[in-house]
This record gives sequence, C-alpha cells and structure tokens, in this order.
Amino acid sequence: MPREQLKALSLIELTREVLARLDTGQVYQTHADLVLASQLQQSLETTLDVHSNRFSARRYYDLLRPILATVPRSRLQGATVVDLGCGSLNPFAFSFFFLMLGVARAYAIDIDPVQGMEKAVKALATCASWFLIDSKRIIDPDCIPPEEVLKNLSGFDLAKLATGDPTGLAKDRMLYHNESIFDLSLSEGAVDLVFSVSCLEHLNRIEEALEALRRITRVGGYGHHLIDFADHRIYPGEVASPFEFLKIDTRDELVYGGNRLRCHQFCEFFEKHGFAVERVETARSANLSREERAQFVEPYRSMPQEELTMVCARVLVRRR
Repeated sequence: MPREQLKALSLIELTREVLARLDTGQVYQTHADLVLASQLQQSLETTLDVHSNRFSARRYYDLLRPILATVPRSRLQGATVVDLGCGSLNPFAFSFFFLMLGVARAYAIDIDPVQGMEKAVKALATCASWFLIDSKRIIDPDCIPPEEVLKNLSGFDLAKLATGDPTGLAKDRMLYHNESIFDLSLSEGAVDLVFSVSCLEHLNRIEEALEALRRITRVGGYGHHLIDFADHRIYPGEVASPFEFLKIDTRDELVYGGNRLRCHQFCEFFEKHGFAVERVETARSANLSREERAQFVEPYRSMPQEELTMVCARVLVRRR
C-alpha cells in the first residue's frame, strides 16, 4: 500500500492490521525489521502507560497512592482485603500489590469470569518486577525494600507467573470469587479493607449492597471507593455531557448502566449502614452551565452545584 494511503488510515486501523498479520504467523525477519519493531515496542510502552490501561504502572500508581495516604501501612500487615468489582481483564493485579505490601489474604470479586487466565497471571510477574526494581514507581513517596516484597510473596512462584502458569498463585492467599455483591460468600467481619474502582455506581439496590459490605467488614475496618458519577455513555462518545442521564425522567434505578446517585447520597447510605464517612476527595469535576442544569429532572435540578459538578470522588469510610 502506498505511503500516502497508509497515512489516511487511523492508528486503530493500523494496529488491527499489524495484529492480524502477526496472528497469521508473519514475523519480523531482517535486523532492520527487528530494530524497527523494537522501536514500535518501546513507543507503545510509553504510550500505553496511562490510567485507563488496566495493565499499566500509571493506573496502579493513581489507585494505590490515595489508599496508602488514608489507610496506615501498619493496618495492612496480616490483613484481609477485598477488591470489589476487580474486572475480568486484569482481575488480580490490584490485590497483588496489597499482598506485596504485607496483607495476608486478598479476594478479587467480580460477576464476570476471568478473560484470559494466562495473561492475567503474567501481569502479576510484571507487577512484582515494578516493586522489586523500584517500588517508588508505584507508591512514591512511600517505598518497600525488595527483600520485604519477596518475603510478603511467600507461597507465590514468580517464575511460573511469568510464564502465565496459574499454579504459581498462592491459592490460599489470592482468591478469585465469581459472585455478586448481593451474594457474597465471605463470613461476617472477615475483611479489614474493601476497595472498589468504578463499581458502586453500576449497582442497583445500593442500600442492600452497602449492607453486604457492612456484614463482611470488621468493626474498625476500612472501605475505600472510587465512584464515578458521570453518564458512562460519555466514554465511548455516545453523549457529549457527563450529566446527560440526569435529564431523563424515569424511575428506573439504573439509567444506561448507572444509578445516578450523587456523592452526598452515597455518603448518607454509608452512614445509614454502619460506616462513618471519614474523607471525601474530588477525583474529577466538570463544568456545568446554567442552561444545561435547567434541563435536569428533579431531584438533580435542585441539588447544590458542587454536588453536580463532582463527577468522580474517592470516599473513605470506616466500619463503626
């Protein structure tokens, strides 16, 4: 294909074509080809180190630091943690970091089965390399010595993980539960810390869900939840405004996959179901014009402006 025609293709189209050719067994053969392919690999490593990539260091840097800033490291030693709504693409990684920091046991929980166990397991070896080589890359300004990381990974076989072999997991320390928050199999008071990332906004029957979290969290235990209040249609570009679903007059609990609850409503429900809200941080906000706000249905039209413009927040709670 002429170079001018290649320029007309989008990056996604070019990426699909490269992957398709590699899948058919085509390989880079000459030294010059391999140098060029290596340049592509290095460029991709930089380009893909972004928050939205579930396999990137940047994502876990963004997610871990706020938790470590609010939950003392001493509270993690020997603790049991839950990653609620861990996702099916890279389900173990977030929990694995906590295991490297000294927790005794981690539960990754999601309603979807794991997509590609080999890839998910290999990702843990990569996570370990980040911590073993330079833990500040993930938890700066904190750090953890490599020898302590290896001690905390007792029961894991890093060599097996690097090959994608799931037998390298310490099955009594890293557990995957394919189940709903409404049907958690964990016993009462079994958990010291529950964390979630963009999970709670997708649930209906939110009070029932928070009651389930109250049941499994020990008294004094923590919850750290990143909650996204935006209309999720904004991410694939289906709508232009994160507030679009606040204009829809319906009694449905979920509107395009979101429950439309705002931050203060989540906080009230946490307090009602046995948690003290200790800290709320705005993670992302959006501009809201007077004209757009006038299009909202109630009760959103009458809510304070700051409640509406907060489209993502970190909420730290503690079990009373």
